[in-house]
Amino acid sequence: MKITNVLFGLLLLLCVACNKSEKETPNGFKFNVLKTGDGKAGAPGQILLLDFQMKDSKDSVWSDTYKDGMPIPAMIGDSSQLPTEPGMMQVLRMISKGDSVMFSLPLSELLNGRPPMPGMDTALTITYSLFVRDIMDRQQYEAAQMKLMEAKSAKQLEADLTAIDAYLAEKSIKAEKSESGLRYVMIKQGNGENGKAGQTAKVNYTGYLMDGQHFDSNVKSIAQEKGLYNPAREPYAPYEVTIDQTSVIKGWHEALKLMRKGSKATFYIPSTLAYGQQQRSEVIKPNSILVFDMEVVDLK
Repeated sequence: MKITNVLFGLLLLLCVACNKSEKETPNGFKFNVLKTGDGKAGAPGQILLLDFQMKDSKDSVWSDTYKDGMPIPAMIGDSSQLPTEPGMMQVLRMISKGDSVMFSLPLSELLNGRPPMPGMDTALTITYSLFVRDIMDRQQYEAAQMKLMEAKSAKQLEADLTAIDAYLAEKSIKAEKSESGLRYVMIKQGNGENGKAGQTAKVNYTGYLMDGQHFDSNVKSIAQEKGLYNPAREPYAPYEVTIDQTSVIKGWHEALKLMRKGSKATFYIPSTLAYGQQQRSEVIKPNSILVFDMEVVDLK
């Protein structure tokens, strides 16, 4: 009996605590504070750096910045927006650095009049779990974002180089290393000096992934062999690149600075020197490591 009474008391205390954690925005939107931070709410124009998980009532995760490693920014609107501002945006005005909050709303309300995607169940409820990593002004945010991007890029480069080096070891390929992170095999040295910024190189190339999937070539015979031939590209000819100026991936500019007129080489390019998190095609997915066979036909 005594144990039952104690348990009942604990449950009562927990319920009271739960009620105290619930807050309400000016327009009546309710949310729960799971953990309190420094208590200093942001001001209009300031940016909240948020980690969040978005999950539906079937326990499917729609988005997770913890997994992605990149928090999202959310700006506090001008006070004139308050009368028409959605409740979940008003929550931003009431939370502080270090707060963890949770709220739910019907998916139909989240869509806010926009048509649902095909197959989307509008009867679902969406739950957000937010953590306020920081509150800052625009200048502070831009500096912080740059640091985050640099840290993420460094981590991705490390992972890419580990994968490339493991591949080269497995295939018994002896490759050289560049300061930027390229791995390359110089097949033919060529003549003269290496390419420099501002010079224009005429290049024959073939691009593929380490698993052998080819995605591009400006060499007609190879394009035909790999099923990449496109009549619209006729006549197939060397591709002109002005080093450090033409809009190609950074890895290409780095590669051309290691080549001379007549050079032939194979380059293993980390995703951070290629397309990064962008998906360029069905073959080139986010964070794809690219391999290019390159020949500098001319260098001026």
